[in-house]
Amino acid sequence: MLKLEYKKISDDTKKIMKEAVDSSQDFYVDAVESIQEIHPSGQTHIMNSANSCIFTVAEALPEPILTVDMGGWNGFKKSCDILGKKYLEIPTDKGMINLEVLNDYIESYDIKSMYITSLIAYTATHPGDKIYDLCNLHDVVLILDISGTVGCEKINTHCDVQIASTGSPKIVNCENGGFINNITKKITFNNHLLKSFKADKITCAAIAHEIRKSPEILKKTIEANTYLKKNLSKKLMDDTHKIVYENSAGINTIITTESKKKAKDLAYRIKQELKIADNKSIITTGPNYNRLKIPSVNIEVKNIDVDYLTEENMDYLTEIIVEKIYDD
Repeated sequence: MLKLEYKKISDDTKKIMKEAVDSSQDFYVDAVESIQEIHPSGQTHIMNSANSCIFTVAEALPEPILTVDMGGWNGFKKSCDILGKKYLEIPTDKGMINLEVLNDYIESYDIKSMYITSLIAYTATHPGDKIYDLCNLHDVVLILDISGTVGCEKINTHCDVQIASTGSPKIVNCENGGFINNITKKITFNNHLLKSFKADKITCAAIAHEIRKSPEILKKTIEANTYLKKNLSKKLMDDTHKIVYENSAGINTIITTESKKKAKDLAYRIKQELKIADNKSIITTGPNYNRLKIPSVNIEVKNIDVDYLTEENMDYLTEIIVEKIYDD
């Protein structure tokens, strides 16, 4: 039995949140400044949730909007549906955008804006700089959801607008909240929505403190996940169970399976060997739009407390997964 801790808000951040209740300090400004130290932007908005960020951005986007057919975020499509926004899904190769196909879609459908996540299904990186270059060429506004890569400064020049969740169990883990960086100011947000969804000072205090840790937390998560991917790749010896994007940096590991039923069965048996408090889980399955629309078992390394992201634990986790795959 492998004991792991699910990622939770840190004690020092909880202490700061409690202190913020009776404080007159302007934590909103503190949060904006802390975010902009890592992800510079001329305009930053702190919101009460990631869904509020997505809804506010979706409301402002010119149509038609382009997003991916898998490996994105379903909440964006739901916001578009509520707002009556027209969007299309570009066909991908397991979430990966082909630049030639993207160019054809933009030209054929007169695309005005685009929403993607910085990580495909949390497991691989998009060619963000090339996608942004293509969007700029066609005057397409690019929205990049950086929830899985907050703390990575390389992505700061890859989009017009950044969205990030600071809820649980994200890289910046404050249990609620999110932010929007309107980097190029090509779009204007609805002031009523910005005011209605504005984060309270407790959330702002948490974000201001927690985001400073994001580069180190992201680094450790990617390192542990890369180690797990490589370990599993060496030990998976059949043609069915493969690591998707095994050589790409990400914060989860996706293992292909024969069928949806087989995926659920394998996930269940792996879970039986993991001890995580409060019935939390680091195992999910596909097909799933937010991951990949293929039968798979997804090891959500991003959900594990950073102190438990050790090579020893990743070795043990590898043993459990391989054993459950081949014990039929």
